[in-house]
Amino acid sequence: MSDLTVRFWGTRGSIPTPGRKTKKYGGNTTCVEVRHEDSLLVFDAGSGIRELGMSWLNEFAGKPVNAANAFTHLHWDHIQGFPFFSCGYMPQNSFTIWGEERHSTGVEQLLSGQMTGDYFPIELSSMQAKLNFKTVDGPFEVGGMTIRPFRLPHPGGSLGYRVEADDAVFILATDSELDQIALNKDELKHNHQAERKYEADLIEFMSGANLIAIDTQYTDSVYPQRVGWGHNSIATVVDLCIQTKPDMMAMCHHDPQSTDQMVSNMSDDAARRLKRAGSDTLVFAAREGLTVKAHRPKPPPAIN
Repeated sequence: MSDLTVRFWGTRGSIPTPGRKTKKYGGNTTCVEVRHEDSLLVFDAGSGIRELGMSWLNEFAGKPVNAANAFTHLHWDHIQGFPFFSCGYMPQNSFTIWGEERHSTGVEQLLSGQMTGDYFPIELSSMQAKLNFKTVDGPFEVGGMTIRPFRLPHPGGSLGYRVEADDAVFILATDSELDQIALNKDELKHNHQAERKYEADLIEFMSGANLIAIDTQYTDSVYPQRVGWGHNSIATVVDLCIQTKPDMMAMCHHDPQSTDQMVSNMSDDAARRLKRAGSDTLVFAAREGLTVKAHRPKPPPAIN
């Protein structure tokens, strides 16, 4: 049995935020690498994919790279690193690129849009790697991994992905505002701490994860001024974890206004709430370079 390993290359939302106040959790936008045996899967191509590409250059040292890339959606912070993905310019490499069709336009056309005219000096056609574009219209396979998409509430739409390999499960649910699809949505407007009620298919999709990386962009105090912007609050993800019981929960898509200290405070707050609720979910804030194996974490050794 092989490990399902997740590495975060970009954890920021909306826009890259380099600087001293964000160096702990990182300032690059969304990019997540998943490995199982010899299979490589990358979610999104925010600015974090540039560092991923540089790492692969060192790791594979000229040998062919065969990988898949699946997009949650095509907002700029999830594609802006793609033109700087160095492995895409090397003819020995091949990539299967999955994305959702939008208004009869496929992912190839949408990605090429930021690499034409006045936007970028190099066109998509200059990428010499073999690029095989495919439309996400149901589950698909990458090596020994089964990837199941699920539609999430976000302006313009977004896909969550459930990755299953052997008995390990990783869920990526970035860019989602789950309060917008709660069955008691109106109640939550007046009581943000109320228990959320969701359709059974959402709970089924989100349940049984060893690791879920989920959009937690806002504190509960900020969220009321950001309703409809497409991102979750702490109360939302805590409630979801209570209902779906993941082994680990990684808070991601950090707000560009959030300093490292603010992100740490949010993570601590979520952990305290879950502990009070009797949950044993391990909570942490995703940071660039962090590698996590998707299995139930071992408890710390007892201190005698």
